Amino acid sequence: MKFFESTLFLLITGLINPVFLAQSTITLDNHFEDWAGVQTWTSNTGGNINEVAIAHTSEWVYFYIKTTNEVAIDETTLPNSIQLVIDFDNNAGTGSDYQGLGLGAEMVINFPTRAVTLFDSSGGSSGPGINDVGVHVSPVYSATQFEIAIDRTLVNLNDGVMKFIWYESSGGAEVPSAGATHTLTSYSPAIVTTAIEKAPGTEIRVAFWNVNRRLDEPSAQSSVERIFNATQPDIIGFSEVDDVSATFVTGLLNGWMPLPNGASWNVIKDDYDLMIASRFPIASTYPAIDRQLPGVISTESVWGVPMLFTSSHLKCCSGDALRQQQADEYMAFQRDAMTTGGIIDIPQGSPIIYGGDLNMVGLAGPINTLETGNISDNGQFGADFQPDWDGTDMLQLDARQTDRLMDYTWRSDWSSYMPGKLDYIILSDGVVDVLRQFTLQTSDLSAARLAQYGLLAGDDLDASDHFIVIADLALSGGTTQQDTDGDGVNDSVDNCPDFANTNQNDFNSDGFGDACSDTDLDGLTDEQEIQILGTNPLLQDTDGDGLTDAIELSLFITDPLLYDTDGNGLSDAEDLLNGGVDVPACTGDANGDGTVTVSDLLLILSTFGNIC
Repeated sequence: MKFFESTLFLLITGLINPVFLAQSTITLDNHFEDWAGVQTWTSNTGGNINEVAIAHTSEWVYFYIKTTNEVAIDETTLPNSIQLVIDFDNNAGTGSDYQGLGLGAEMVINFPTRAVTLFDSSGGSSGPGINDVGVHVSPVYSATQFEIAIDRTLVNLNDGVMKFIWYESSGGAEVPSAGATHTLTSYSPAIVTTAIEKAPGTEIRVAFWNVNRRLDEPSAQSSVERIFNATQPDIIGFSEVDDVSATFVTGLLNGWMPLPNGASWNVIKDDYDLMIASRFPIASTYPAIDRQLPGVISTESVWGVPMLFTSSHLKCCSGDALRQQQADEYMAFQRDAMTTGGIIDIPQGSPIIYGGDLNMVGLAGPINTLETGNISDNGQFGADFQPDWDGTDMLQLDARQTDRLMDYTWRSDWSSYMPGKLDYIILSDGVVDVLRQFTLQTSDLSAARLAQYGLLAGDDLDASDHFIVIADLALSGGTTQQDTDGDGVNDSVDNCPDFANTNQNDFNSDGFGDACSDTDLDGLTDEQEIQILGTNPLLQDTDGDGLTDAIELSLFITDPLLYDTDGNGLSDAEDLLNGGVDVPACTGDANGDGTVTVSDLLLILSTFGNIC
């Protein structure tokens, strides 16, 4: 969720002139609306840098950069030579006159090589790691817009006037030309934290977590247990669990989050490093999809329809081509699942939840494919399609951290890579509402919040180098919990909402369940005829004796499967109307019960038109 600072305006001589904000609350989440109103500088020297901006808080200084052509800013996947040069004290006489730019530079960040150079007051240099100076970037895959944060406390970037310039060494481009100043203050915006418990109205909570092969380590298990007890997910997509079995994880979950009435967690593992763990039964899984484990979860007791849930761990690092191929392969599978026929069919409107460690670095193609259904290799994986039931794109959740205005889900302070969003949740928001979403980095929680949820500050990185990602879901429409007949199938999808029929049988596929449908209009439900009586639900008179099946059972107690119940050579209708063995005692007493009643009339009407 973004936090917006409105642009201030002064009315001067009838004109509305913008007053740029001295500071603004920025969230690093690959959305840029919160930069509205912040002063920008554009290029007039050519090159790939198009537009830049700056903002700050007491803890962070934020930079925005827009490029003309797509780049992966912190890699050489798409070549670039973008550097950020900062003069901490706006004094050209201290630091280094880097590349003759006219700044007394105290720090230079070379983004494609992720190299940092610090200069002391006399120009001497050192080269700390990029995580030593607290650099964060979003997104960490290719784009034309990026937002960057630098931890002020790690580089002693104090209040006062600083100067900066974006520089491209390949062409010598500078933006702003000759640099621009910015005044840092102790501005400290309040952060609205996200509650960790389930949102009101939540029907199912899903989670994805790369546990870094630590589930069998006792020190990590304690942290994982505390995080699970605090978050209480209903369905979990695990990755990097190749070192443990499904049985082992089932035992952990049963001990950590026991289910009511002695029920067990359901855990399925593929042949690689993926698992699905669910409080609901897992009807089927499809492990043949490369580095992705789709499963049909039996969520009918809550939603009336199953869920297609996929735990994913796409190819890491420089494997752009393989990541794209894996995304293509999955989307071909999802297209098949949404289309009648093929490997798998899921009912119309079944929620589709996809997530996990997607390793989204390098090129942006795979994430775009997963969101839009735009398949790269149509020759191998088929046509593009609209992947949500309402004919739109899937939704990538922001899921920012509960107590920090950033969206990264992976962090390794000793790595040469900056923290980044690698773990995703993508879903069919045409049929499911998202009530709460977050990433949990426990080290950011206050002492009071840690105590509230039974967590320790170090639980996040003790458990894994990835953080758990959570979403609270409810089926769209607001009536998902109504079950009039109490059969466990919600009215929104129940084919007999007023008659209990857990099995939802519908022999002729007309949309009306056998329990409440009378296809042949003979007075008996299809379910009675098929399951109890053995009569034909498509014929009013199964045995052809001239009496409808229901009349035989309810009025005359004859067998609807026998043309001549008493075996006297006459049909049951002839026995009753033409004398036979049971001649009526008086005129009009067709059923021979000694009284002329409506039943006799019904009998006569049931044979109306017969040729005798």
